[in-house]
Amino acid sequence: MDLNMMMRDAARNGLQTALDAAVTNGDAEAARKIAKDLEDLAVSTAPKKPAFGSNDIKAVLDTKTSWFGTDPKRTAKAMEFGKDMNFSKFASAEAFADAVIKAVDEEFKPLVAAGAGEGDPDDEDPEDDKEPKAGAGEKKPRRSDGPGEGEATQHTRARTTSGPWVKISDAPADVQKEIKRQADKFVSPNAPKGSRETFVAKALESHYAVHQRAKAGKK
Repeated sequence: MDLNMMMRDAARNGLQTALDAAVTNGDAEAARKIAKDLEDLAVSTAPKKPAFGSNDIKAVLDTKTSWFGTDPKRTAKAMEFGKDMNFSKFASAEAFADAVIKAVDEEFKPLVAAGAGEGDPDDEDPEDDKEPKAGAGEKKPRRSDGPGEGEATQHTRARTTSGPWVKISDAPADVQKEIKRQADKFVSPNAPKGSRETFVAKALESHYAVHQRAKAGKK
């Protein structure tokens, strides 16, 4: 028994004792006042009924969802959740129903997600349709995530006749190392696409020219 209940019982017993004394003494006015106090105490301590019931909640669920009463699994889950919830915690049947709907949606969300990705055409890479298919005996060009790959390829093809160092691997190891160091230093990771490839191509051209002059000076 909690403290509030003990206090209510004590108040009720005190009023009842006072009423008995008033009746015994023939004090009708006091008896009527005490009887009114006892009545008010009974009303204030009576358990309050919720402002809505199960039928009100079902009506809201039927209005707000397309599955209540037609989908046995979701309907059963809604009824299960409703049994475990406290009516007095909600201001209205609509608030109660909203909480049940949210719980049911969360319960069945993984089931929807599990089959959503199977055979979904949205998962296919749209870039695959833009690349020519490799024929028999042909090696399909390797794709990479490097920025500006298309620009670098075009630039390289345009330079195939301007010198032997078409790509960085054509240069001597010390030159490769220096060009990579310079690219890391001067080309920001946030630079526009193709910036690094353009820098490397120009660096190759410059280093090749220096290399050629050095070779000519040794002759």
